[in-house]
Amino acid sequence: MKDSIPHLIQKLKQKDNQAFELIYYETNKLVYSIIVSIVKDDDATEDLMQETYIKMIENINQFDPKRNFKSWLSTIARNLAIDYYRKSSHEQLIDITIEEEVYYKSDAKDLDLEHEAFELLVILTDDERIIVLLRVFDEMSFKEISKIVNRPLGTVLWSYNNSIKKLSDNYKKEVR
Repeated sequence: MKDSIPHLIQKLKQKDNQAFELIYYETNKLVYSIIVSIVKDDDATEDLMQETYIKMIENINQFDPKRNFKSWLSTIARNLAIDYYRKSSHEQLIDITIEEEVYYKSDAKDLDLEHEAFELLVILTDDERIIVLLRVFDEMSFKEISKIVNRPLGTVLWSYNNSIKKLSDNYKKEVR
């Protein structure tokens, strides 16, 4: 996908629906993970995903090809989710059991493991959770994550390592 992003962006600028579908297919898990980790509401997440892609299309002509496209799109998603969270006057319920179909897994054992993993994530702060989700599920580099969460690389590395230790310690306690 990385080699074809500039080509897909050019096609998207020409209003090519197939280019949009390919970009959506490659980025929807990333966008979902970012938004749900902030708003913690599946319905709001779906709405914000739509807003993210609408905003992407509206602003695609301003995208700088020298930038990382996924980081740019992630920033749009993150900003929309934060705006929604701030505007939301009611307290959000934590729903960390993210819909399994988002990950397109067919093996029941894999789904059970993912479900357990997401249940463990509830002990993390919002910032820790988003860093872990981006690293583990979206396989982003720490440098990319640093740009998305707008934190120094060292802070992201420290937070990730601290989160993994926290998850490991909690898992060991539950297993006993």
